[in-house]
Amino acid sequence: MSDSSETPQKTLKMDHKVFNDPIHGTVELHPLLIKIIDTPQFQRLRNIKQLGGAYFVYPGASHNRFEHSIGVGHLAGQLVEALRTRQPKLYIDDRDVLCVKIAGLCHDLGHGPFSHLYDQMFITKVQPKTEWKHEDNSVKMFDHLVESNDLELEMKNKYGLTDDDLNFIKKLIEGLKDPTKVQWSEIGRTEDKFFLFEIVANKTNGIDVDKFDYFARDCYHLGMKNNFDHLRFIQFARVIKVEKDGLNHICSRDKEVGNLYDMFYTRNCLHRRAYQHRVNKIIEYMIAEAFLKANKHIKIEGSGGKEFTLSTARGDMEAYTKLTDHVFEQILELDEAKVPNSSSVEQAEAKKLAEAKEILERIISRDHYRFLGEIKAIQVPTLEKICDWKKELDQARQNVCPVDHELEPILNPFTEKTAKACRTLSDAISQTLLQEFPKETQPGKPTEETYRRWERELAAAVPKGGDGGVTLTAEDFVVLVTTFDYGMKDKDPIKNVYFYNKINCDIAFTIPKDQVSKLLPECFSEQLIRVYSKKKKTDDQSLKAAKNHLLKWCEQKGLPKPQ
Repeated sequence: MSDSSETPQKTLKMDHKVFNDPIHGTVELHPLLIKIIDTPQFQRLRNIKQLGGAYFVYPGASHNRFEHSIGVGHLAGQLVEALRTRQPKLYIDDRDVLCVKIAGLCHDLGHGPFSHLYDQMFITKVQPKTEWKHEDNSVKMFDHLVESNDLELEMKNKYGLTDDDLNFIKKLIEGLKDPTKVQWSEIGRTEDKFFLFEIVANKTNGIDVDKFDYFARDCYHLGMKNNFDHLRFIQFARVIKVEKDGLNHICSRDKEVGNLYDMFYTRNCLHRRAYQHRVNKIIEYMIAEAFLKANKHIKIEGSGGKEFTLSTARGDMEAYTKLTDHVFEQILELDEAKVPNSSSVEQAEAKKLAEAKEILERIISRDHYRFLGEIKAIQVPTLEKICDWKKELDQARQNVCPVDHELEPILNPFTEKTAKACRTLSDAISQTLLQEFPKETQPGKPTEETYRRWERELAAAVPKGGDGGVTLTAEDFVVLVTTFDYGMKDKDPIKNVYFYNKINCDIAFTIPKDQVSKLLPECFSEQLIRVYSKKKKTDDQSLKAAKNHLLKWCEQKGLPKPQ
């Protein structure tokens, strides 16, 4: 390479800034990423907890979306640069690399107070039928960030980005759910660059740099072990055109399949031990309940001087920029005595504000709603699972040891009797279940009305012998349904991962679960029904009565005893 081509690269490197990160060590960032970081819209992420209410359970979980976003931007750059170095024929250019880094950096701009609590527990109560998610606001906030800080001209003139590139960045943040429905001319890249959409928000199988960072970072701050080695994944990542859909996918070495199962197992452990910890979930429920009661009392000035509430601020990026975890303290500082109460409606709102403050004060004094017990929901096999059984049975019939061969049970345990039994079962599935089985058999997420009905039933489930003078109402109970999975609902995520081997590194293939290990999980999703009491921790008599109500309710529903 000539000196003239090397000089700009050296000058550009001089403009880079270096951060010291506890997870990734030395992190070097492009100057445009620094420009983005030094904006109010990005700095806002310093005041949004990465793990929402988990800080009230795990003292080390004090990290924020700010450092996570920098980590994702760094890892996005590492992965795309590794692919470019390893496979020059992919024609990954500097603009591709810069766009992927920006998308990684900005992917969480749209998170509200306490991260997922805002969109999954609060907004869903304000608007139960809404499909809004924080990724929608990440795209809107990115537009607002670029416009309000006059970055568009600099992006285009100094760094060579185009309108197509800006659209591409936003699509990288959203992810491509169904590439068959994409108008490639509208998203800033051609079809051969599909693999770039699997780096930041991978909708194909969930393996992306967002997870790489939060697994490592969350485990570090929670004091847990991370079994997944993301650097090893990056080292073996390779782009191959897949025959099934004709797209270029990021593939991994066949020997790495166990490492990827470890990744999803780590995800499951984090959900069980931290994200959906039984105390964490009820604290987040209480914060969301307080937000709902105080919603109209939070006034945030947005564009044009217009005022927005805690829930409506998500529709105005100027107001949303001001909305952070500080709303928790803001509610505590509000004075319900100053709320107008001349009408019955105003009096009701003043009462709600007082209740919101009391809920948050209970969290601070560690008097959260008390856990009564949890019940594992009954698992129903899906149609897909039954089809998998049929495939296994059909395969067993084909694997029967030939008559003229010596039967060696270790190598081939299948006999004619085994084959006959498999054939009978397979035919039974074909003739009955596959024709009559409902399309959707897994229990979905309960509606708010379902929760309220269960709470009424719990209050009415008076045990034999009475309550000992305690009166419990539906308002004294909280029911939460928690789902644990491997990231793809009830499906095995590795089914959608493509691999290559050392002999032929240009052919992509999938690896059936039974060829990996017989010790892997048979079920990839389960639900727990958790029941809590709103009674104060000092009210032992009411808490004892509430537990007896739960036992009676489980008996009436035919459910196992709560754990």
